[in-house]
Amino acid sequence: MNTRQVLDHGFVTLRNIAGPTRRTGAEFDANDVDVANSARMSFDASDLERSYEIEMKLNRYLLANKHMTPFESIEVWLEMKLPIFVARQFVRHRTAALNEVSGRYVTLPAEWYIPDVVGGKAANKKQGQEDNLDAATQVWFKRVLQNQCALSYDLYLEAMDRGVAPEHARALLHLNHYTHWLWKQDLRNLMHFLALRTHSHAQVEAQAYANAVVELLEPTIPGLINLYKELVA
Repeated sequence: MNTRQVLDHGFVTLRNIAGPTRRTGAEFDANDVDVANSARMSFDASDLERSYEIEMKLNRYLLANKHMTPFESIEVWLEMKLPIFVARQFVRHRTAALNEVSGRYVTLPAEWYIPDVVGGKAANKKQGQEDNLDAATQVWFKRVLQNQCALSYDLYLEAMDRGVAPEHARALLHLNHYTHWLWKQDLRNLMHFLALRTHSHAQVEAQAYANAVVELLEPTIPGLINLYKELVA
């Protein structure tokens, strides 16, 4: 299964992961050995028969010593549905190419994010949250948020019925409304993205998406993902 459900309406789907070698019959072309094999091009010694263990030893050396160009030989395509406020954090990683569903052309669905646990303001830092909010305040916040989002969505639909252009009508929607995009990134830059967004200091919703990506990649490139986990541990 190449999809992971994330949050209440979101998901991540691994659409494709490809390397420089075509592998007929495999679900994806990418393989753990692609990075080492690409690195060996420097010595004009790629595509020779070597054991998996030898190739992984070179992969470990490359990652540990920050020889990262060979990791760019693997490309990953991810489809995501995510709240707009999470998406706006992710686009700060300008090494990805993406195509997003446009609210100028389509009517956005009635999907918005309501957190299961409403975080409280952290006492000792300027950003982030702590699990310190009383139950009554959490219930109040979720009720108010749901009501406001539902009202705004009804007004969004009404505005378009009245002839307002969709690109202006969507201004009525909230930052927790869901967007939907296709994201492409090479493995080098994806690892950097994941290291930041799986970190315990990252926003909890961003962590949920990043962890889903790691889970999706692991069956195809388990050795490389294990090396990545060792690096960020």
